[in-house]
Amino acid sequence: MKWLLAALILSFIGFSNPIFSQDIKTYFEENELNPKSTDDGVFYLIEEKGKGAKAKVGDYVKIKYRGTLLDGTEFDVSEEDFPFVFRIGHRQVIRGWDIGLQEFQAGSKGKLFVPSKLGYGKSGIVDIIPANTDLIYEIVLLDIMNSKQYNQYMKELEVKERQRFEEKKKEQFVADKKIIQKYAAKNKLRTKRLPSGVSYVLTKKGKGSTAKTGDFIEVKYKGQLTDGTVFDDSFGKRAEPFEFVLGKGKAIQGWEEGLKKFKKGSEGWLLIPSALAYGPREIREGKINIPANSVLIFKIKVVDLKSKQ
Repeated sequence: MKWLLAALILSFIGFSNPIFSQDIKTYFEENELNPKSTDDGVFYLIEEKGKGAKAKVGDYVKIKYRGTLLDGTEFDVSEEDFPFVFRIGHRQVIRGWDIGLQEFQAGSKGKLFVPSKLGYGKSGIVDIIPANTDLIYEIVLLDIMNSKQYNQYMKELEVKERQRFEEKKKEQFVADKKIIQKYAAKNKLRTKRLPSGVSYVLTKKGKGSTAKTGDFIEVKYKGQLTDGTVFDDSFGKRAEPFEFVLGKGKAIQGWEEGLKKFKKGSEGWLLIPSALAYGPREIREGKINIPANSVLIFKIKVVDLKSKQ
């Protein structure tokens, strides 16, 4: 009887609209939902009313959201501390959002039921959203902003993101130092650490002066991860040494600093924290595969070193 009543309600509110699949009709019936519909075919439920005028085309909206398939599978969710912001009606999001969020006020909470044609359509998203799939979004509309308010918000967000980046960088640096210490102890390397965090050890002193900014240097090396995975090696018979001028940005920062402790003929190791290597970037170039935030270990031999004239 409840299913029959729900079906009658859906028919009454105009659910004959073919833009939605039979699946969403069944979903409403099984969950005894009585959503409202926009003229364009987006259904919505306002569970908590907000205040003020509804959002309109041209407004910037700040939202938290969670997207699911009809079976409850979550495919997307906003960051807890960083709400999503976009401008309504400017094709920055799927059309179902541009339409449906115009039914929300600032502070309101509810759901959007987006037909596939107003979502990701026939293409879907590979391995995330199947083709021709209706979607459900749980929405909290935190704020509605005009252009001036949006610009101020973005300035404040930039400061906040910079602070978060620096905090993560510090946390990673502390973790990297522990990884380097553990690696050195396990491999019986009596390293010295520079203020930057680069650790080094010389197994052969070499001759002459240590390298300095502006010097031409020729290096053979083997680069590996802390688990022993080798990602590059120029010690092979056919491999050419790497040649560059210190201080010109041709090598990672860890090399630029660590190699200044080496002389011509020096051999040893550089243990480099991720911030002075490739940081949060993942490197995939040919056979080279370096995960993000990786401490790098280099076996080093300085083949040649020439001072700038």
